[in-house]
Amino acid sequence: MAQLPKGHPSYSVVHEFCQSDVLEHWKLCCDRGELLDGLKRHFRVWVPLVFGNSHDSAKEEHLAEKYLFRPMTEFMCGGNPEEVFSQLKNVDTPSQICGHVFKPGEPTYSCRDCANDPTCVFCIDCFQNSSHKQHRYRMNTSGGNGYCDCGDTEAWKVEPFCSLHSSSMEQNDQVNPVDLLPVDLANRASALFLASLQYAIDLLMWKQCVQLPGGLDPEETVPDIHHCMLFNDEVHSYDQVITTLQRAVDCSQREAIDYATIVDREGRSIVKSGTEQECEKAKEIIESKIMNKRNTSRHNSKPLKVLVMHNVVVAHQSFALKLIQWLQNIISKSDGLRRLFCLLSMNAPPKKDLCDAMEIDDVDAPASLMERVLLADTQLWKVVRVKIHQLLMAGALMDQECKKLFAGMFTKHYATLMKEFIQDDHYRSVSVTSISVQIFTVPTLARWLITEYNLLHVILQSFLTACKQKKDKDGRLCFDRNDRSPSFKRASYMLYDIKYALLARPVDPEDWSDALRTNFLNGVVSLLELLRVMQGMDGVTRQTGQHLEFEPEWEGAFNLQLKLEDTLVLFTRWCSMDKVVLIEAYKETLEALYHSYETSKKEKGKCEVAGHTTKSMKYDVSNQPISIHLPLTRFLAALHLHLEKFDLTFHSPELMTKKRLDPVDLLEPPLRAQVMIAQTQAGMWRRNGFALLNQIFFYHNVRCRGEMYDRDILMLQIVASLLNPNDFIVHLLNKFNLLHWAKPEYDIPGGQEDSVRQTVMLAEEFLNLLIILLEERYIPGVGSVTQQDVIKREIVHQLCIMPMAHSELAKGLPVDPNSETGMEDVVNEVAEFKKPSSTGKGKYDLKPEYYKMYCPYFYHYTKAEQSKSEEAQRKRKKQAGESQALPPPVPPPLTSQFAAIVNILHCDVMFHIFKMVLTRTAAQRSRSWSEAQFERILYIIGIALHEQKRAFKEGNTSYDFLTKAMKEDGLLSKLQCLVGNQNLNQDPSRDLLAWSLKQFAEVCTLKSEPVCLETLHSLASCTDQKTETERKRKAEMAAKRRARVMAQISKMQRNFIAENSELFDQTSTELKTVTSDMDLGVMVPPTFPVALGPHRSQANVTGPIQATCILCQEEQEISCSGKAMVLAAFVQRSTVLSQSRGKMLDKKDDYDPLFVPVDLFTGTHVSSCGHVMHHDCWQRYFDNVMNKERRRPLRFRQSFSYDIDKMEYLCPLCEGLSNTVIPIVPSLPSLYPAGNKKEVDLRFDDWLDGIEKTVQNSIKEAQDKESEDDFSLFQPCPISTITRMMAESVAKNFQLLWEYVYDDASGHFSEGMREMLKKFARDVYAFGLSVEPDDESPRVSILAWSTCAFTIQSVEQNLRGEGKSLFGSIPTRQADLIGSLVRFAAVCSQVMNPDMVKQNCVRLLSALIPCDSEKVNKGSPCLLDLDMFHFLTIVTMTLPSLYVDQQHCIVNTLPTGDLNNQHAMQLVVTAHIVQILLTFAWDTEESMDVESDSEGEALLKIYLQLQKTAGLTPEKVPSPYQLLQYVRSAVMPFLRCAAILYFHITGVSPPDELHDHFCTKEYEVLCRYLSLPVNMSELFESVGDITTALIKSWCSSKSLRDRLSANSEKIVRYPIVKNDLVPLPVDYSELINKVSTFTCPKSKDSDDSRAPTMCLVCGQMLCSQSYCCQKDLEGSSVGAATEHAYFCGAGTGVFLRVRDCQILLLAGKTKGCFLAPPYLDNYGETDQGLRRGNPLHLCEERYSHLKKLWFTHAIPETIAHNLEFNSSFTTIEWQNL
Repeated sequence: MAQLPKGHPSYSVVHEFCQSDVLEHWKLCCDRGELLDGLKRHFRVWVPLVFGNSHDSAKEEHLAEKYLFRPMTEFMCGGNPEEVFSQLKNVDTPSQICGHVFKPGEPTYSCRDCANDPTCVFCIDCFQNSSHKQHRYRMNTSGGNGYCDCGDTEAWKVEPFCSLHSSSMEQNDQVNPVDLLPVDLANRASALFLASLQYAIDLLMWKQCVQLPGGLDPEETVPDIHHCMLFNDEVHSYDQVITTLQRAVDCSQREAIDYATIVDREGRSIVKSGTEQECEKAKEIIESKIMNKRNTSRHNSKPLKVLVMHNVVVAHQSFALKLIQWLQNIISKSDGLRRLFCLLSMNAPPKKDLCDAMEIDDVDAPASLMERVLLADTQLWKVVRVKIHQLLMAGALMDQECKKLFAGMFTKHYATLMKEFIQDDHYRSVSVTSISVQIFTVPTLARWLITEYNLLHVILQSFLTACKQKKDKDGRLCFDRNDRSPSFKRASYMLYDIKYALLARPVDPEDWSDALRTNFLNGVVSLLELLRVMQGMDGVTRQTGQHLEFEPEWEGAFNLQLKLEDTLVLFTRWCSMDKVVLIEAYKETLEALYHSYETSKKEKGKCEVAGHTTKSMKYDVSNQPISIHLPLTRFLAALHLHLEKFDLTFHSPELMTKKRLDPVDLLEPPLRAQVMIAQTQAGMWRRNGFALLNQIFFYHNVRCRGEMYDRDILMLQIVASLLNPNDFIVHLLNKFNLLHWAKPEYDIPGGQEDSVRQTVMLAEEFLNLLIILLEERYIPGVGSVTQQDVIKREIVHQLCIMPMAHSELAKGLPVDPNSETGMEDVVNEVAEFKKPSSTGKGKYDLKPEYYKMYCPYFYHYTKAEQSKSEEAQRKRKKQAGESQALPPPVPPPLTSQFAAIVNILHCDVMFHIFKMVLTRTAAQRSRSWSEAQFERILYIIGIALHEQKRAFKEGNTSYDFLTKAMKEDGLLSKLQCLVGNQNLNQDPSRDLLAWSLKQFAEVCTLKSEPVCLETLHSLASCTDQKTETERKRKAEMAAKRRARVMAQISKMQRNFIAENSELFDQTSTELKTVTSDMDLGVMVPPTFPVALGPHRSQANVTGPIQATCILCQEEQEISCSGKAMVLAAFVQRSTVLSQSRGKMLDKKDDYDPLFVPVDLFTGTHVSSCGHVMHHDCWQRYFDNVMNKERRRPLRFRQSFSYDIDKMEYLCPLCEGLSNTVIPIVPSLPSLYPAGNKKEVDLRFDDWLDGIEKTVQNSIKEAQDKESEDDFSLFQPCPISTITRMMAESVAKNFQLLWEYVYDDASGHFSEGMREMLKKFARDVYAFGLSVEPDDESPRVSILAWSTCAFTIQSVEQNLRGEGKSLFGSIPTRQADLIGSLVRFAAVCSQVMNPDMVKQNCVRLLSALIPCDSEKVNKGSPCLLDLDMFHFLTIVTMTLPSLYVDQQHCIVNTLPTGDLNNQHAMQLVVTAHIVQILLTFAWDTEESMDVESDSEGEALLKIYLQLQKTAGLTPEKVPSPYQLLQYVRSAVMPFLRCAAILYFHITGVSPPDELHDHFCTKEYEVLCRYLSLPVNMSELFESVGDITTALIKSWCSSKSLRDRLSANSEKIVRYPIVKNDLVPLPVDYSELINKVSTFTCPKSKDSDDSRAPTMCLVCGQMLCSQSYCCQKDLEGSSVGAATEHAYFCGAGTGVFLRVRDCQILLLAGKTKGCFLAPPYLDNYGETDQGLRRGNPLHLCEERYSHLKKLWFTHAIPETIAHNLEFNSSFTTIEWQNL
């Protein structure tokens, strides 16, 4: 017996549980057929106790397993479940389908070569173990609810199995897996499945909120607890729900966000618990608040759904949901159990039993439990829907037999399901209708559903039902811009289902059956019904009086067209596969067209051109309604293409119907559309606004043109092949309103000029249309071409515009229903791919031999593309010295049904137009002529000559263009007369005329009868000679003109130099003087340079430095006493050098920056664009920026690229982000007082003795002065006090080291300079610590020195990481910045309180000097925790002021590189080497047997002594050589930083070796430059007792021993490893797969994160852009990435949004930008959003560039530039990411 503990204070009853008794009772109930009643008796007791007591999730799961699920499992198995399931698995024949269900965001792979359609995908495991990895594949991320198709033979053309599932091929389909189950187990399982599923369905669909279904009422009284349950919809926003909940249930914003998150993820959430009255009140408030908000809802102000539910009802529903999961788990154990469950759930129980179970008397109740689930989908909340869909996929869809039954059931109820989905308020992804893709994409299943269930008709009729509300009074679809209801958008999903069902068309005749034909034609009829209501949509009439007042709605019609594109193509393909189907579909389409025309029949009138008369429909496009939507006409054109395949024609008897249109009627709709577009080009429709222009744009756009523009051209070609050519041209002229233009008398002056201009343009468009109809034969069925020929031609014409990247080229090509362009199959044949550069895209260049295919009037060109292509081709020809003519290429032959089109070329009306245009060309003046008309006429003549050649070769005598052209006063004579005509003043026109005459000559040679060939040849050659002569003459004139201009310029230069010879003589010396003193390329002295000590080299001091202000352009000398000059700079906190990622500066107000920790967890960095300004010019500029921003209205005040509240501004010249200015100080040697200072000879030990005495005597004991202020302990004593404690000779030299010059008349710093020095120090302090500015704080000067040190360390580490030399690789801008920083740090003590500077110096030295004061020792850090370069920098800057008297003006308290600095350097280096030796970790794997030297031996001895003194015993002793190499490599970063520092202090040029990238003796050179011994052991050996004692005190200190203990925090070891961004996998799919397992850390049920984002600094995964993971940061709510960047990167972050494949940069809370990722496809292109799906691989160059942005602190500047130039970024709420 076990007892359930009380989980809720209100439950006082403790129930006993005996599993054996429960199982025995269930067995008896099962035998009687009453298992459901037995389960209910058990559930009514235990379900409330387990799920109604608010247990935590782990405990609830444990109790549910123990008291509910384990008994049910054991009952079904009749024994130990593990053993039974193992036995069942052994007799299973595993499913051949992998069936892995995808999580949202999980990578999927589709083979572009082998998949039957794009929905067929592999999971990553199957893909990696399949042969498709070597094929062309597409990578994408799943939206969830799909499964892997590995093993499904219908999903793949070849190789459907991976190596993991290949053994599954041996299937025995004859064996029913249910028969393999033990009989008793099958019986129990059947009863249990039915009972548990029925219970779950009843509870999940239960609508009573307080009462339970029969048999579930608790035995005893239960606590009266109610819950206010809030349900999800996709109407209200997060913010609306959060705000409403805060007011309604009195919760915090964080709690409201949690509630909203749960509602969004699970579909519902308890927002309040209590009595029924309390919950009802909360419900009323929620409903009233949400309704009272303005613009609460996008759709009819729908209220939030809120129910008040009893605790017991909620408990049973929670258990029912768990029961669905349990069923899914159980059926996955065995194929037999899976099929048994599916058959039971889909087979109908007795009608009475089902009605009783549902407690209804409906005789039309659903026939099975599965149907109940399907039909109740919209009644369920989100998480229940998802779990039920997963159960369906794990059950019915994984079993092929059951899948067929389920498909039939789904199709049977399809109309009802879609009707409910349209009215639903949930997304498609959580609707049961989304399962259609898993059913309709299976070819055999889809055809079976069409045959048995009339699937196409069912879907289309359902869609037509949804369309009824969108019809106008004429029965056409009409979309309203103000209708925001999502109903029609949701109904459009049915069009995708149609596409899925049609993807696999019957290929073999045996695939067709009479039933399939009948039902497919039913679908065609339904499609025609849809197309008929679309025919004539959105008709427009030309506005002539005033501009259109309101733009009409046009997007809805095009969205519908886009969704139908693939469907229309697929219907056509199906029709083309069977003659019977094609005939019937063609006849039905003709009849539908006839009925659609009945209401639009117009009167016909006579039209005459050149003596030819015909009747044409009277319809003026310029003043009557025109529609661009003609799907019926276009569908007929698509079907017509396939008639020839079955030996059919338009006039075949099989196609005759009583109600059909003649060809002239078919011509009208597409021709009207072309005329309207031509009139728009002529400017006649400009008053119709942008709606018409947008329609025309999409009509020609690659996404729509396949089933719109292309089909219209095809229909015109069809009619042209059916009509008399003269009649056809007359119809065109009539519709273009050009009948008057075609008359000779039109050229007589008169009429309005605007009308003439429009007529000329219309004539050009008319001729353009004729060219298209005659030349565009690259359509299978029109011309004798293949689909590959079509793609080749498209590619050729795209590349004739310019070389293109792969994505640009693919974007210009149409896609088929499988989303393929077919480009990869042919592109390498016509183009050459040029590999991308390190960061650019690869480009395709057209091969030279394919330029001959270029057609300047290519019908898929826009006007802009046509112009660009012509320009590019003429430029190419000109460079090659070729003729600039762009003649027509040889067109492919027409098929037999379109062969009559060429008759247009030699008909009478066409020749009349030829002669008329040529006559007007030859005329001295013609108002209706244009060069464009002439070029088009020549082009058409060229096509005619190509056809004549083909006719001669094929023996076709019916086509005789040449005979007509050669007649007297015929076409040829007209052309001959134009040679040398003055109207033809452009080379292209003359060259095209010459080409035409040449073609005539070539054609004449093919004709047997004699002609005047000599005349033709002479004319052609004459034209060539004239053209060539004219071209040469122009070239010679241009060359002479250039020579004259160059000679004139040269003469002016010589005169100027002669007049200003003195200026040019001085140029070289002045440039050296004016150049920056930070120039690293200056001449070095012949001796080896030394920067420190009494033997230091002479400083390389240049003359006065001149700088030009970028604002006033005034040039000025840099000085301390003059007007201050400043550099624009940006100060930011940084963690780039941090060795303790995530460590934060907690107590900013108490932080002591003097002792910088060695882990450099945070620092202050300065960057600059290098632009110089006067300080007062800058101040005025900055004030103007501030005032301008503050004058803006509050809602517009925020400037996104910079924040004035943070003192940010953009550099006036380069717009670089800045927030302060650095004062430019002259070189320090130029500030030293005149006269030679006496050099002092003082040993290091004696100097150290004086420093020790100073520190120890300067510290007052705490008991002498009762103060908690640490600064009161450090009061430097006078130097006289110190010297009295020394020997006389030592004291004298020691005092000489601090010999000050006091001079009040020296006038050092101007007021402006002092102000700027204080400002920069104040800004560094405020930005570096994120505190308010405070000039009196003792930390101001410390931050200034620390910033200098940190910036130098950043630069050095970056140079070292890139393998660059120390001085030869620093850019001038960065060198100027460092020089300015060092000089500022050196002189800032001049404007600070001298006492404060002295105190800081003593405090700093106290960290290395032993002291007896407990308070001092307690506040001082351990030696191992000090960063020695920061220590060196601060001590260098403060030591000269150690003994200064503040009563006098100080002249020489600047660091000079003297003996003081040398000894300070030695002290710090000694301490640093002690750090290195005490933290040495010996890697035994790196040991080498190398002959040791004396230096190594000495270092080893020192190492062992130090270890012993520190109380350490090394496990193994390193070799002398290894230790020596380690010490040198560990100390190198410090030495390099010190060299940079002292170079800028002393001005001593560094040795040449430090400019060399490959310097092999850098260590020795640095030591000599810094006056250090190359043999570092000398620092420990040849020193006095004081130094030895000091070293010993360091090693024996308690703080150091504590740090070295095993329990201590992590110790930083040397050399410090350079930080870098995290390594990324080469294959992007590995990253996606890794991220697919990442779940939201705030989710109890481990829900997937919607936008998983990886921090590239530390590698942590974050749940970004989600309310669930928002956190409070400094008083505001921010997203996970923003919060992480604050702690990880001091506010700066670099992230990779994995599913979007894009880089996210953040700086602070409000600024960010997106960058292209470092992943590229094989064509060198990124794929943000994974839209193309090409395999992506890491590009090291791009990633290196991103690393450099981060390491050089360029992230904020990069963000500012992107925000400045990308307006879309300004609308993003970066703080929520």
